[in-house]
Amino acid sequence: MTAAVQAFEHRPAPVPLLLWRDHDDAVLHLPELAMGEQPASGDPQATAADLYARGVRKVSVGSPVDLSGGMDARTLVWLMVFLRELTSWSVAYDWTMISGRNQEVWTRLNHLRPPRAMPDHPDAEAVLERWRSTYYLCKCIHRQGPGFLEVRDRRAGDLSRFVIDDPDYLAAVETLMPGARSDSVPPEILAHLTDEGLVGTVDAFAWWLPYRVRRWPWPSMIV
Repeated sequence: MTAAVQAFEHRPAPVPLLLWRDHDDAVLHLPELAMGEQPASGDPQATAADLYARGVRKVSVGSPVDLSGGMDARTLVWLMVFLRELTSWSVAYDWTMISGRNQEVWTRLNHLRPPRAMPDHPDAEAVLERWRSTYYLCKCIHRQGPGFLEVRDRRAGDLSRFVIDDPDYLAAVETLMPGARSDSVPPEILAHLTDEGLVGTVDAFAWWLPYRVRRWPWPSMIV
């Protein structure tokens, strides 16, 4: 069994996920659109894919996503991978983010849908307004080809493009995709990917940040 699988073999802390058939807040009160609640559990990638297949089009994360160190690290990684995958499937979600001392962490996460609130951030309203006004689909994505992986990253405004074709790097990305222990990836590769802003880390764990593009919202060369 690989280290990546072991990282998520246990259940994360009980975080409730509220589910709806529609993404429009104006109609979510209609009883036929509610799909109940389930806890965060299992493989976060498989969970997101299953929700999409079941017709879920909006998810509300029932606990703040705490990047300050106040949340179990494995639960945090589970939620970050889950939000990444929901974005990949174009499923809307509602979440609250606690950023902690790293007030600029949002600049690495602004390819995800903006949170509803950032209660501990001193400039929360200004950050959220900027995040909302600059958010769009495919802001930081990857796509897989035969023997290579391409990343297109516009989180900083300009396009940064990476083509990964080294077998060791491809293996590292595959390991990090569902979340993994940091020591399951060669340290020099982990450091390089982290420095490029492609990997997030917390305690002894790490995860891949760009999401897979499944449908181009515009011609691919524009993205």
